[in-house]
Amino acid sequence: MRLLNLFLMVTVVAAVATTTGCEKMGTDDPEFTLRWGVVDNHLEAGFRSSLTLVNHGSEPLRGDWTIFFNFLRVVDSESVTPPLAIDHVNGDLYRLTPRAGLEELASGGSVTVEFLAQAWAVSVTDGPAGAYLVRGDAQSGAALITPVDIEIEPFVSERQTDRGPNDNRPVLTPELEFRRNLSVPTLEAADIVPVTPTPLSITQLDGEVELASGVPVSVAAGLEKEGEMLARQFAERLSIHNVRQARPSEEPLVRLSVTDASVEGIAGEAYTLTVSPNDGIRIVGAGRAGVFYGIQTLISLVTPADYGNGRAVVSAVRIEDAPRFGYRGMHLDVARNFQSKASVLKLLDLMAYYKLNRFHFHLTDDEGWRLEIDGLPELTSVGAFRGHTTTERDHLIPSFGSGPWPDPQLSNGSGYYTRSDFIEILRYARERHIEVIPEIDVPGHARAAIVAMKARHDRLLEEGDEAAAMRFLLTHPDDQSTYQSVQHWNDNVIDVCMPSTYDFLRHVIADVVGMYEEAGARLTTIHTGGDEVPIGVWEGSPACDALSESEGDLDLPSLFVERIHAIVAEHGLTTAGWEEVALRISADHTVKEPDPARLGKGIRPYVWNSIWGAGSESLAYELANAGFEIVLSSASNLYFDLAYAKHPDEPGYYWAGYVEAKKPFELEPYDLYRSGKENLMGNPIAPSRYANMEKLTDEGRSNILGIQGQLWGENAKGVEIMEYLAFPRMIVLAERAWAKRPEWSERQTMAERDAGLDQAWAEFANRLGARELPKLDKYAGGVKYRIPPPGALISEGIMQANVAHPGLTIRYTLDDSSPGPTSPVYEGPVEVSGPVRLRTFDTRDRGSREVRVDVASQ
Repeated sequence: MRLLNLFLMVTVVAAVATTTGCEKMGTDDPEFTLRWGVVDNHLEAGFRSSLTLVNHGSEPLRGDWTIFFNFLRVVDSESVTPPLAIDHVNGDLYRLTPRAGLEELASGGSVTVEFLAQAWAVSVTDGPAGAYLVRGDAQSGAALITPVDIEIEPFVSERQTDRGPNDNRPVLTPELEFRRNLSVPTLEAADIVPVTPTPLSITQLDGEVELASGVPVSVAAGLEKEGEMLARQFAERLSIHNVRQARPSEEPLVRLSVTDASVEGIAGEAYTLTVSPNDGIRIVGAGRAGVFYGIQTLISLVTPADYGNGRAVVSAVRIEDAPRFGYRGMHLDVARNFQSKASVLKLLDLMAYYKLNRFHFHLTDDEGWRLEIDGLPELTSVGAFRGHTTTERDHLIPSFGSGPWPDPQLSNGSGYYTRSDFIEILRYARERHIEVIPEIDVPGHARAAIVAMKARHDRLLEEGDEAAAMRFLLTHPDDQSTYQSVQHWNDNVIDVCMPSTYDFLRHVIADVVGMYEEAGARLTTIHTGGDEVPIGVWEGSPACDALSESEGDLDLPSLFVERIHAIVAEHGLTTAGWEEVALRISADHTVKEPDPARLGKGIRPYVWNSIWGAGSESLAYELANAGFEIVLSSASNLYFDLAYAKHPDEPGYYWAGYVEAKKPFELEPYDLYRSGKENLMGNPIAPSRYANMEKLTDEGRSNILGIQGQLWGENAKGVEIMEYLAFPRMIVLAERAWAKRPEWSERQTMAERDAGLDQAWAEFANRLGARELPKLDKYAGGVKYRIPPPGALISEGIMQANVAHPGLTIRYTLDDSSPGPTSPVYEGPVEVSGPVRLRTFDTRDRGSREVRVDVASQ
């Protein structure tokens, strides 16, 4: 699997070479390969894998060399078999070196080692990434860097595809997919809801209205921006141009207005839409946002076939609509892997189309700081770039396969938003009635900031300004604390006892607020992270020792929440964070319970760690019942960085289970426990497990502000994989956030509930395949959503196939070749005598992962 474009590497500008302090070795073919494979996951603890280094070069590999690579799991260095050694550097970065006795690796030769690591590995995502070889004096920087190809060996046996002997979730085979898809029959167009998310009520009327270029529009005072948006979206999505203000003597075809009457809705988001052959199109909102959402619904009513045609026919209808939740959020992490401004703007457009109204922008983390801050240039000049380094004076070390060169053209690990970029993003979101919630993740997940401020400190010391150097330092130079974060960092937590920490936060937050003011954008909340602070932090901090001596024993996590909340409150804003910010957590992390002391301060927790079967399923209800306003962010259903399905080639993590497109659909915020029927290993959860867990009270129900999908960035390496992970799951999220409580969720028995859920999902899955995904094909050059592979079954010489989202096209071949855009279309059972290969295709001839079935295997 080629991870780096060698041609681009050898044409990198000289400035990058200067930054790395290393010479790049150009070559047309990979000189070295690392081949990794899983040996056995069925061990008492951890798993065993193999690593083979192959020398394809014409010369032996000898002397002083090191291969660096990123690897998700914690390697037991003592278990590595000779003649190589594997040692942990920091985070997910490891180094591979020769042991004594391996004098050289001959041209054409290879060497293999085996080692143990924690947990398990069942997919390509789990393998090593971003490998490169350094020869020469790596410590001084006078080194030669050579990219190293990585190959992942196939996962074929159960001991390779199971997460241990208790894993009862099977690998997704074509036959299994076929049987699952049987519950999703293909529906007629008349049986599919024409608008997503589903409105409160739809009444079909007689007739239709035709839209074409030059359509006259009447826009009420105060709705000028919405009128501009109508014209822009007509042009961009329907190719209907020259939308104009109706002349005084002319009857407008489209009217936009706001009602003075009492309309059910949240913050003016309700609307009515009437399409009538006699009266034209009328959109009446409870406020500007309601009018905007009415426009989205009008565009949604247009069939995919009319998108981009320059004319569209809309069936007559009356729609009354309002959202269920006021908070309908989508989160994007750009710290782990950067996403361009254009990618963010495109995502905002799609959020608005599906009526999502909160964009949670995760801008900082251990692996990157992505926002330019006035007066602190190192935050981006150092903290926004990753590459090979022994000092981190100029950039961070590689993570998530970002490779050795800190060039955004070569690595998804590097990049940042200038102030003008960010202000443009804020204005773009404002026009679409989306509030951007910035996240500055502290006190953990802060390594990029820590390293950047250390570089600033060192620069100012060299300039002789010691006072300025100390002002924004985030860790004490003499801190001897020992810890390791969940992501294996040993230095990623800021020192909460140093005054300079709060000077830094005050400066950053004030500058962020200033950018919102310049953009004229609404800002109500700053998300401060607060999650996953490891055991052992601050135990060796001289600053914390001094503070304890002067003020006695302190609850340092609570101290930090108090102080950062005070900084946020200075700007009249709400302090939000992940669930930990509302919890009292014992020193050993075994007890976590709502902290009433934080309730009165209006702290807003985003509850994420309610993983089915893990023991914390009740946390959301505990916090809501205690009085905290919460945002449901449940990992088991709403983490879109997790893999869609258990298959070695499906990208994404799976630590909280697999999140297929149906998962957000089946989550019912007011009845969570009945949503969790299996644990992450695919084992059934008995309903009795939830019998003694806290039930949601009426007051607690009013404290659930809404729900949010999370797209963490570890595996979102570029816009294509980001969109693959986000869609169609974000569309399903929008349905659950906007549409009224589903009828199936209130049925008494689980059998009745499940039957209703399956029926409702069948309709929505048809909606995706027949209407929503074809529209995404025609939007802004197309969205690279996940195309589900087909299900297929051969029985008695007859092949049958189906797809998870009916409306997509299945193509197949009978000669064992890979199906392409011109291969036969599957339209019904086919008589076969040998292997069949199949793929699902969208309207752009983009294909899914290929599947293969054979008569002999049935």
